[in-house]
Amino acid sequence: MINIHQIHALADDCHYDFRQGVQTLSDDQECLGVGADLSVATLLHAYRSGVFPWFHDEPIAWWSPNPRCVLTPSDFIPKKSLIRKARQSTWTLTTNHAFADVIQACSEPRAYADETWIGHEMIQAYTALHELGVAVSVEIWQGEPQASALIGGLYGLNIGAMFCGESMFHRATDSSKVAFWGLMQLCQRQGVALVDCQLENSHLMSLGASLMGRDEFLGRADTLMRTDVAGLGGRRFVMAVRELC
Repeated sequence: MINIHQIHALADDCHYDFRQGVQTLSDDQECLGVGADLSVATLLHAYRSGVFPWFHDEPIAWWSPNPRCVLTPSDFIPKKSLIRKARQSTWTLTTNHAFADVIQACSEPRAYADETWIGHEMIQAYTALHELGVAVSVEIWQGEPQASALIGGLYGLNIGAMFCGESMFHRATDSSKVAFWGLMQLCQRQGVALVDCQLENSHLMSLGASLMGRDEFLGRADTLMRTDVAGLGGRRFVMAVRELC
């Protein structure tokens, strides 16, 4: 697992200047352009610059939304119905036990869409980041970890005191919400102060997300991503879901 200084050293090796690209965007522009690559250095520099890749087919497209959807872990309050469900649950929450399975599940078609944006190239790229301890998975199991069905989860990048959420999935009702709740608690425990949810949607807003202007977001992200905290990268937590209550 690499440390915060090594993360930024790798990001400094990027051949592209995403930071300058963001500065040239007008308030109503969100796409910087297309091209570049999905190497470790490129991705780390992009996220450090408030930019992420999002595309269905080649070429790679790079985005910096305005406003940005974010969530402060300490402000997250689970709904009463979710608390009741967790108290009665036999589910288990883990981190970094099944990253490959989580990202594969996130890449599968949803009921509302025939395809997702997580293709083979993206899976390879984020798996490389996971092997460095930067990309993180949260898993929800039906019972004992890896001895029962994987029923929900999410993945994203943890750089310093910031978590950049990428995608989530569920195979049982509320399992992705429980994974997100677990992420919020672990972020607070490990010193992560802000979660980047990227783009607004009704599901994220129902979980307590809010909107932040791009300039404010970029300023906070720059500070938080250079803050050395315990974090979630490379750490394998195990807890009964009922312990969230």
